[in-house]
Parts: sequence; C-alpha cells; structure tokens
Amino acid sequence: MDATCQETFSIQRYLVANSSSGAPVDTQALAKKAAEFTTSDFIEERILPLIHVALNGHGSSCHSEIVQNTGTGRLTLRYDFGAENVFFAKLYCDDLGSRCHEINSILWEAGFNATSPYRVPQPVGFLSEHNLLLMRSVPGTPLGAAFNGHAVDLLIAGSREAAKWLAALHHSSLNTGMPDSDWDSLKLFRMAGRLIKAIAARPEKLDTVRGLMDMLKKRIEELPANRTLVFTHGRYHHDHVFLSPGATAVIDLDRCRPSDPAKDAAEFIRVLRLTAFKKAFDMAIVEEATTAFLGAYLAEVPEAAASLGCYWATFVFHSLLGGLKKDRAKGTRSWEELMQFYVSEMLRALDFAR
Repeated sequence: MDATCQETFSIQRYLVANSSSGAPVDTQALAKKAAEFTTSDFIEERILPLIHVALNGHGSSCHSEIVQNTGTGRLTLRYDFGAENVFFAKLYCDDLGSRCHEINSILWEAGFNATSPYRVPQPVGFLSEHNLLLMRSVPGTPLGAAFNGHAVDLLIAGSREAAKWLAALHHSSLNTGMPDSDWDSLKLFRMAGRLIKAIAARPEKLDTVRGLMDMLKKRIEELPANRTLVFTHGRYHHDHVFLSPGATAVIDLDRCRPSDPAKDAAEFIRVLRLTAFKKAFDMAIVEEATTAFLGAYLAEVPEAAASLGCYWATFVFHSLLGGLKKDRAKGTRSWEELMQFYVSEMLRALDFAR
C-alpha cells in the first residue's frame, strides 16, 4: 500500500472514530420516544408548569405534533395552546441539548430578547431526564418563504436584515465553547471522503476537480494568520431567519461557537444562492439579495472580507463534490446545469475581495 492510500485509510479511520453523529440515527425510534411527549399527561405534568399558560390543567387543550425528524439526531415538536401561545421543543439523542439551552439562555440574557430588534427564541426550560429543550415560538415569516412563493418582495430587504442580525451577534462579547480550527470551520475533515466518492462516481471530472482544488488550496494558504474569532451561529441559513415588523429572530442555535466570522456569512450566501438556483428562482432578485446582505454585513464587520471568499469557495466545493457523488438532477435543474453553477460560484467566490 503506497503512502497516499495509507493516508486515505488513516483519514477514514479518524472520521469514523471522531464522528459526532456515530451510528446512523434511527428516526423511527426517535419518533416513538417523542410520541410520549405529545400526550395529555406529559403536557399537564411537565410542559404546563414551565410555560405558565392557564388551561385549567387540561393538556388535551393543546395541539401537539412532531414537525421535523430528518435523521440529524434532533427531533422538533410543536405545542400550540392557542392565543399565540406556541412553543417548540427539540429532542436530542446526544449531549447538545443542555449545551443549546445554555447558549440560548446566554444569548437571551445578553440582549437578544423581546426588547431587542435582534432576537433568539425565549428559552423556557430543559428537561434533562428527557433531553428535551423547550422554547417559545419566535414571531415573523421565515426568509425562506420567498422560495415557496410567499413574500418574494421581502427577499432583498430580508437578506439585509439577516446581515444586521449576524453583525450584532459577531459584535457581541460572548465567548463560550471550544473555538473552531480551520480544520473544523472549513469542514476539511469531510473533504477526503467526499473526493474519493465523487471521483469514483464521475472519473471524467477528475481534471476539473483537481484544478478547482488546486485553486482552493492556494486560497486557503492565503488565509490571514491569527484572525480574530467571534461568536458564530454555525448554521446561518435563510430558513433560520424570521422577519417581523421591527425585529429579526434567528433559530437553531445548536452549533454556536467562537470561529471566523466569515463562516456564517459565507454559509448564508452559499445556501441562499444554491436554493434559489435549484428552484429556478429569479436570479436577478437573488443577486440583489446577495449584494444587500454582503453590503450590510461587511459595513459592520469589514474584517470578515479577508477570509469570506475562501469560506464561500470551500463550502461551494463541498456542494460540488456532493453533487458529483449523487450524480443526479436536483429540483428543476439538470445535473450538468448544477455542475456549471457550482463551478461558476466557486470561481466567483475565489475572486472575492482579492
């Protein structure tokens, strides 16, 4: 076995040994467990005492349901008590539940609450014996509703507001959690496995992938040393941003930690643009939304520009490898259209702020 193969197998062993998810999540088992938390008895005994909603002790007055269970190891439940008393609970199969409750509480107490234009869900409680985090629903319309035919005109203004929320987070003095290394924040630990599978699926794309990877390697090497880390969201997507008059709220705080601020901004842009392209959305509007987001964000956090192109390109490269590996069309786009889009996006990102 040559040195390259030995290194590849070493990487694969490392990934298996250090995977945060471990074995695949059994969604059916998680749903079965969560079903216990939708019963009237559980709601009366454990939920009502936390939320202080007067229902005369009748949990049957609450409409409860599982609203998300996608195999991530986190299941989401919704409790609707009427009269705008809506709560969400996240069931975890790992130790992130208590961590997320801690972060949620810290952010709320630090000013990201109902008195601020920049908000997070109000933490209600954490049932440690059930690994269940309970939060009050945030107001507003999700920015991602634009891609489903709703509030299309809000995409540009909403992206600007999303940038302002993110700048507020990155300007906060919060500093809790293990800081990200470039290895983690750029998701480099996933790249070896994806490369192998991508080229195995489409060997004729080897030269293209190799050329892009060489350019990406150079850009990573140009990352400024000793960059200032800030408190980041970790999964800053349009579906996590909710807009209402005078306020922007952001959910899904499971992966908050100190990192390069460019990580959040690059992820937002990548997901926004890729989602729009797959859905054949008006890309002229998306260009305006991209400009609005980057303009508002970099006006507040200009130092992020130095590494934003690198993060943006790297995240697009991950998507490209995933597209090669799956080797199929997505949404209304053909496989070749997707590949051309990935390459053009990556080249654009590599040239950003140079």
